[in-house]
Amino acid sequence: MEEVIMGTVPVVPVQDPDQSIILTSHIDNPWHSVWFTQQNVSGVPEVVMGWLVAQGFEVTDVAEDTSTTPSTYTYSLGKYGMQPWQVLLSLCNSYTIAANDARVFNEARYNEIVEAWTNMISSTETHFSAEVDRQNADLGVYISDLDTYLDGIVTAIDGNRDDLTGDYDAHALLARGFLDDLGTTELARINEHFAATLSQQLSDLTDRGLYSSAVVTDITARNTRDKDEQIQALNDRLAREKLANQHQLYGQQVQLAQYKHQVVAAKMNAYVAKFEAWKGVHADNMKLMAYQLDERNKLLIGLYSFVERREDIGPEWKDMASMIAGLGDAAGGWLTP
Repeated sequence: MEEVIMGTVPVVPVQDPDQSIILTSHIDNPWHSVWFTQQNVSGVPEVVMGWLVAQGFEVTDVAEDTSTTPSTYTYSLGKYGMQPWQVLLSLCNSYTIAANDARVFNEARYNEIVEAWTNMISSTETHFSAEVDRQNADLGVYISDLDTYLDGIVTAIDGNRDDLTGDYDAHALLARGFLDDLGTTELARINEHFAATLSQQLSDLTDRGLYSSAVVTDITARNTRDKDEQIQALNDRLAREKLANQHQLYGQQVQLAQYKHQVVAAKMNAYVAKFEAWKGVHADNMKLMAYQLDERNKLLIGLYSFVERREDIGPEWKDMASMIAGLGDAAGGWLTP
């Protein structure tokens, strides 16, 4: 069989994090010129000037009225102070812009991370699918080759068994054929020998003048008896040889039966090997499936854990309410003349 070159292992797909660069605007100091203003008061009589000075006003000018006796004085005062509503408006605007920027950037980053996780899971499943296809292709080649090899082994075993059985049957038939004519020549020799012996004995009696029916009968009977004994001995020997040959053939048949049992055991081992190979393939597939499920579950757990523990939310409006309340408390002593 030709050598089969296995396919290459699927390459792990490249996963681009695909995280965009977030550039935030420069944050300026929220202080603004409209927060502070110059408050001026003029024509203030002397009786209230002290109170205004106590409130932080400073005298900027003094006017004398000489039309009265004694002269009366009025004062101009000034104070550089903060405008709370402007501060509140400016802080609200800055806070709102920062909160919106935070939400936009957080949503963008969150969506990018979720998309990256999703793409990674998708590419991983694609890679797993390619691994399964590659493994199935390689295992298909392996199982096909294994089936071919084992079928060849079984065919060779069956062929060897059939050849051995056929050869033995032919051998047994030929061996029994040899036994069919065994002893024929020896029997002919015995008959010929005793016939010649009887003829010679009868001729001698005739030459001696002793030929009579009684003597001839006795000699003939003795010759026949001796011949029968020789023939019986020959038949006994032939029977023993045939029995021994039959025992030998039976022993060979027993050996052939044992070999057939060995052939059956060898075929069973071949089928067991094929079954074990299929079990190994199934075990490999189960390991691959368990690995893929474990890795995919890890990715899913990572994604859902990230989504569940999301803590990248921007500034909350309750913080703004607390800041406004604090600003109001701090401005409780401000005065607008």
